[in-house]
Amino acid sequence: MTENKKKVLNNTSFISTVYNEECSILKFLESLKQQDTLPGEIIIVDGGSEDTTFSLMEDFFVKWAGEKNSSIRIILDNGSEKSTENDVVVKLIKKDGAGISVGRNTAIREASKTFISVSDAGCILDPEWLKEINRGMGRDPVTVNGGMNYSICRSFLERLLALCIMPGLNEIKQENFMPSSRNICFRKADWGKVGGYPPDLDFGEDMKFDFNLKREGYNLRFQSRAAVYWKMRENLSGIFRQFFRYAKGDALGRMYPLRHIIRFISGAVFLAVLLAGILALSWILFILIPLAVAYCYRPCYRLLVRWDGNEDCRPVGMAKLPGLVLIPLLLIYIDTAKVFGYLYGLLNK
Repeated sequence: MTENKKKVLNNTSFISTVYNEECSILKFLESLKQQDTLPGEIIIVDGGSEDTTFSLMEDFFVKWAGEKNSSIRIILDNGSEKSTENDVVVKLIKKDGAGISVGRNTAIREASKTFISVSDAGCILDPEWLKEINRGMGRDPVTVNGGMNYSICRSFLERLLALCIMPGLNEIKQENFMPSSRNICFRKADWGKVGGYPPDLDFGEDMKFDFNLKREGYNLRFQSRAAVYWKMRENLSGIFRQFFRYAKGDALGRMYPLRHIIRFISGAVFLAVLLAGILALSWILFILIPLAVAYCYRPCYRLLVRWDGNEDCRPVGMAKLPGLVLIPLLLIYIDTAKVFGYLYGLLNK
């Protein structure tokens, strides 16, 4: 859809928070600009980037505001102009030291619209994302929308990581759906009712926000056509930090205790069987075969049989063979990061 035919959702604010995103921010903003339906308001909080993120954002919106031959006006919020129905008001806020939760809360507090659509830098929005993530929001007062997340992969490691952590479309179950805040829409009043994003959490804050919404009786609805593409971590150290921080957030936010207990017990059983096989009874190692199959089943199924994710991220041909060998090792690596992260969170609660 060309820009001069685009519609503006006048009751919707798009918000995000960023930090040191100079390598990804322009692609993120360009995907926002290319939406077939635009928000009436764009609010982005920079948590004190030490790179050129903030100036890149300023330049992007100044250039967009200066484009001619469009029925859509971009107004930089400096108080000098009043907006109309076909205008998009942009507010860029710099708040040094603001983490993810504080940044989001700051942006939402500044928002003047009824509905809040949220995504993160480092993502690419599907051209119909804003329209789809807002679909039906005006009809059901206790519904929050979340969309489908797909992976962006360049390297073989990123492809394996996507297979390990990104569920396909066929795997999403409405009754268990918990939307990430890279792909969510809610009312500003909903955010206020649950106390906003927990300011003491910067990892796992979106899951805690979801739990608080559920506790208040909200229905978290899956909108499969609201697609966001999310870049995978590109190296092992980045992967470890990511899942360490997620698990630390779970501990601090008192989330998923049973899941982590099962992880601890499973790891202890695995080590006990392995040591018993090495030190005393070699035949006992055969017990590891069904345990390994159960442990690796889901990502291996995605690799070999079906994965309704981003097919560009699935290894093909002979590349599947090393994938089968390396997937178990990557899963163990991820779970190790989660174990240490959860323990760290418990000790620092």
